[in-house]
Amino acid sequence: MQKIISLMSNRIGIMQGRLSPAIDGKIQDFPSKTWKEEFQLAQEIGFEVIEWVIVADSLDKNPVFNISGRKEIKSLQAEFNIDVQSVCCDCFMDMPLNSSEKAIREKAKSILLDLINVSPELRIKFIEIPLVGNAEIKTEGDKLLLKELFQEIIPILEKLDLFILLELSLNPFGINDFLTDINSKRILINYDTGNSAYWGYKPNEEIPLYGKYIANVHIKDCTPRDYTVPLGTGNVDFNYVFKLLKDASYNGDFILQAARGKNDYLTAENFYKFTKLLTDQYFNGYKLI
Repeated sequence: MQKIISLMSNRIGIMQGRLSPAIDGKIQDFPSKTWKEEFQLAQEIGFEVIEWVIVADSLDKNPVFNISGRKEIKSLQAEFNIDVQSVCCDCFMDMPLNSSEKAIREKAKSILLDLINVSPELRIKFIEIPLVGNAEIKTEGDKLLLKELFQEIIPILEKLDLFILLELSLNPFGINDFLTDINSKRILINYDTGNSAYWGYKPNEEIPLYGKYIANVHIKDCTPRDYTVPLGTGNVDFNYVFKLLKDASYNGDFILQAARGKNDYLTAENFYKFTKLLTDQYFNGYKLI
C-alpha cells in the first residue's frame, strides 16, 4: 500500500474547544459560542491547526453545515493562518454508522455525506470516525456494515480527494486486518496515544505493524484507570512513541486532545511546548542537549 502524504507535515494543532471553557463539564464539545475566538488564541500560542469537532446535539449550530458559517471559517483561516485539515465526528458515537437500527445508520450516513460534500470548500482532507464507545466494533456484523458503507463512499472520496480516518479500539492485529481487508488508501487511521495506554496496547506492537495507515495523531496521556491525565503524568512514553512514528515515516499533524486544566489557555500553551520539544527532536532535525 502506498504511503499517504499529508498536505503539510508534522504541524502541531489543537482540538476545537480546548481553548474555550468546558461545556457542562464535558472534556470535549463543539464551542458554539466561542469557536471564532479560538482561531486567534490558537495563533497566539503557536498552533498551526485546529481540528474541528462535530457533536450530535449541536449539529444545527455547527457552521460547517451552512453557507454563511463556512464563509466565516474560511475568513478566519486566512486572517490567522490556521488550517482546518481534519474533523473529529463525535456525533457518530451517538449515532453509530454500524448501529443495528437502520434508521440510525441512515441518519448518520446522511450527515457523513453532507460533511464529505462541503469538506473541499474548507480544505478539509481528513474526516475522523470514532469507532469507540457506543460505536466500537464488536462483531463481524459490525465490520460488514462498515465495509459496505465504505465501499459505497470510496468513489466519492476519490473524486473529492478526501480520506476517512478511523479511531479503533480493536487490538493492533485486528486494526491491521480490518484495514487490509478494506484495502483502500482512502480509509486510514487516527492514532491516539492516550487510548492505546488506556487499553493497555504497546506502541511497539502497534506502530511498526500498521504505521503505514496512520494519517493523523492525537496527543493524549492516560493510564489504564484514568482516561485522561496531564501530558507526561500517565502511561504514555512519548519519546518512544515519537521515535516509532519517526521510524514509520509519519508525516501528518499532531493534534492536542489532552486533559483540561484550571486555565484552558495556559494548559494549552504548556502542552504545546511539551509537544514542540518532541517534534523538534524527532521530526525537525533539532537535537536536545
